[in-house]
Amino acid sequence: MLLDTRNLEADAREMRDALKLHEIPRALNIIDRVSPLRTARLLAEAPKDTLVPFLSGLEHERAALIVEHCAPSLAAQFLSEVEVDRAGSILAEMQIERVVDLLRHLNVDLREALLGQLEAGYRQQVETLAAFPKGSCGAVMSPYFLAVEETAHVEEVMEAVRGATHTPQRVPYVYIVKESGKLAGVISLRDLIIANPTRPISSVMTTDVVAVRTRDDAEDAARRIRSRHLKMMPVVDDSDILRGVLTIDRAMEILAAELSDDFVSLNAASPDESFFTPPREAVKKRLPWMAGNVFLNLGAVMVIASFEETIVAVAILAAFLPMITDMGGNVGIQALSVAIRSMALGEARIGDMWKAVHKEVMIGLFNGAALGVLFCFVAYLFEANMVLALVAGFALGCNVLLAGVVGGTMPFLIRRLGGDPAMMTGPVLTTITDITGVTIYLGLATLFLSGLMAGV
Repeated sequence: MLLDTRNLEADAREMRDALKLHEIPRALNIIDRVSPLRTARLLAEAPKDTLVPFLSGLEHERAALIVEHCAPSLAAQFLSEVEVDRAGSILAEMQIERVVDLLRHLNVDLREALLGQLEAGYRQQVETLAAFPKGSCGAVMSPYFLAVEETAHVEEVMEAVRGATHTPQRVPYVYIVKESGKLAGVISLRDLIIANPTRPISSVMTTDVVAVRTRDDAEDAARRIRSRHLKMMPVVDDSDILRGVLTIDRAMEILAAELSDDFVSLNAASPDESFFTPPREAVKKRLPWMAGNVFLNLGAVMVIASFEETIVAVAILAAFLPMITDMGGNVGIQALSVAIRSMALGEARIGDMWKAVHKEVMIGLFNGAALGVLFCFVAYLFEANMVLALVAGFALGCNVLLAGVVGGTMPFLIRRLGGDPAMMTGPVLTTITDITGVTIYLGLATLFLSGLMAGV
């Protein structure tokens, strides 16, 4: 049966309305027609007091699928409000790497209580992954993979694939290990199917295996999976023993989260803050950065103060200052966003900085000229002073050019110095564009002061 997307959207709207009206039985009645991912998104938008009644009305398996797609803070809220045995049953049905992520958002007492609900073997696996540093490959790897010893034959490996609990779509590769557990090679299902069944697996496997260490950075590994078009990458320890795998799905989630954090950090916000962060905690995360911005912006204040006599002589100059500084900041953030996105997705590397300079200069020359002429026209309409209009237009054009070059290249420079481009460039960029815009504008105004006063 073909599913019409219009019907799927109608089902989602019905569930959204039911949750909004607190009609839990009605929402549960259509749960089979709404995907777990869509359901999780609807729960994030629904009244918070519907979360527990709705998920409590589902079987453990279904609830686990939905909780896996919820934001960690929302899932943690649910687990903290239901009975411990119910929460433990849901965790037991979830992917182990998801459980590890979720437990990091719970307080120590609840975490220990939930771990106590898990079977000994499963709990050991969870604690093993949780012991790795946050953001490492070991912390995000899946312990579920298919591996055979190198003494096996192709026919035996095929039997192992048929008996695997995971479907072939989820097990794209079979890893070959030595008797000690060290990774020796890999073979794709496609190559396995066409191989001679009587041949030893060691004769048809690929020995050049791209692998990462358990303590390697997960974001770097995710970029490698993306750039090499892999479906899965093995994770080994310092002794080359195969410990887990990083899947393409997990890699894309890591890259998406990284990109999201980068854009949150552009304006000095905290990537650790979410919609569910309490106001007091949000203030603690935001206020230090805003306080730092006060001192950064003192640079622009000092520049303006140094041109006090010019502003007093031609007061209308102050009216156009916000336009020049804001336009520079906006253009800089545009270039900055493109640069950070390209670096996060692996499209650009540190060595591409000069390419970025050339690109932003070309863009800045065109955009600066166009916006400068436009602002010159607007300023003349307001004041009918051609000298003022030319000064304002030229200053805006120069600031647009400079802001684009700084915003497009600063992430490369900061990354080369070992810093975090997203966290450091936003406030610095706006300060630079403010200072340069004000300096060019008021400097030119001072130079042509007599012409400005004649037109006043």
